Order: sequence, then C-alpha cells, then structure tokens
Amino acid sequence: MEFLRRYRDDSDKEIAGFLASQFAYGKIGIFKKFLEDLFGRMGGNPCLFVTKGDFATLEGLYYRFQKEEDIVLLFTVLRRIMNEFGGIGNMLKFFYEGDVRSALWKAREHLFAGSDKLTFFFPKPLPSNPMKRWNLYLRWMVRKDEIDTGLWDFIDKKDLIIPLDTHIFKIANCMGWIECKAPSYKAAAGITNTLKTFSPEDPLKYDFFLCHGVGIGAGCTGRKTPRCVSECLVYSG
Repeated sequence: MEFLRRYRDDSDKEIAGFLASQFAYGKIGIFKKFLEDLFGRMGGNPCLFVTKGDFATLEGLYYRFQKEEDIVLLFTVLRRIMNEFGGIGNMLKFFYEGDVRSALWKAREHLFAGSDKLTFFFPKPLPSNPMKRWNLYLRWMVRKDEIDTGLWDFIDKKDLIIPLDTHIFKIANCMGWIECKAPSYKAAAGITNTLKTFSPEDPLKYDFFLCHGVGIGAGCTGRKTPRCVSECLVYSG
C-alpha cells in the first residue's frame, strides 16, 4: 500500500496498486525490495512508463516465479489495457455485472483468447482460487479510508471478498469462522460472510487489523492457547 501513497495522480496509483498487489507474495522484506527496484526502473510516473511502451529498463529483472520475459509481457498487457480501456478500473467496469470474479475471467478471455499466458496475474476460471492478490488490489481501489484509496465507484465495498493470506486463514480457523484445510475462494467468502455479521456494509474494514494487528503483529499461530484468553485481540472465550 505504501507504494500507492507515493503518487498523486489516480492513474499512477491504479498502476502502482496493481503491481504492488500482484507481487505481494513471499516474505515481506523480499517483495518490498523487488518493488523498490521495479518502481525505481519505472521512474516517477508509472502510467506514463506503461503507455510509452519502452520497457528496456526492465532488462534482467525477475522475482521468484516471474522471469524477465514474464514481467515484460505483463507490462505489454498493461499497455494494451491502457490503450483499449484507459485503465484497469475501466476494463473491469466494462465486464462487471455484479461479480468481480466473472469480470476478471471475461477480461482474461478478452486479453489472452484462451492461451495460458500470465495466469499468475490474470487467473483462469478456477472456482477454488482464493484470488488473494486481486482481492487485496480491489480493497485498495474500492474502500476509502486512511489506508485504502477508493478510486473506483462501480463496485460496492460490501461485495468485496477478503484477501485470504496465511494469517487470515489461521485466525479464521482458530475462531471457528470456517472449517477448511486449505485456502480457497470458498474459505475467503466464508470469512467475509462472518465479518458481514459485524459490518454488513463494509466487512473488509477488519482486514488490515486482523492481518497486521493480530496475524503479523501478535504472531497468531492459529491454535487456541491459554495466552489467547488473556492477550488475543479477537478471542472472546
């Protein structure tokens, strides 16, 4: 999220948010170091960098599963999105009919026409995929507070699904919000539905607190212990 705050222009924030969310996997320190390198190569205007289409500065760049050719292809696709729709939000709005996953799948088919390219960034229609990184990006773009930017108004924040990372998954299982052995879209939706009982109109307002305050900050292990009774910020007995 810190990378979005570096820019004033909404189009730069939209691109920066997409890139920051899509590479937000692995250890925090490692992917932040990669993103610092990436944004440094892009210069001060991510949107301008994308639309110009000169990606020579990306030479030699890679991060874990994504090699240089994958990253350059990703930027080539982003340039196409900018040329055709004027932005990522405009593309999703074009395909959106009340279901974000469906809109993403339609966008993928439009962009890739059945190929298997860049499925890591633009997922194929697999109902089990929790879509953690896209749901994180959507939270940044749809909600508006001191953390999220609220750039998009065509999706209601009550329709967002929680970005299901390992911390949220552990907390949810510990609290009995879900009974799932592995992260999935069903698990993410189940957690979101539980959070809706506390805030029907804005269930994801708890996401940052749960992930960073309880999961990362308090080191939740996902197992109830005597320490939970006295110290956990969520556990109530």
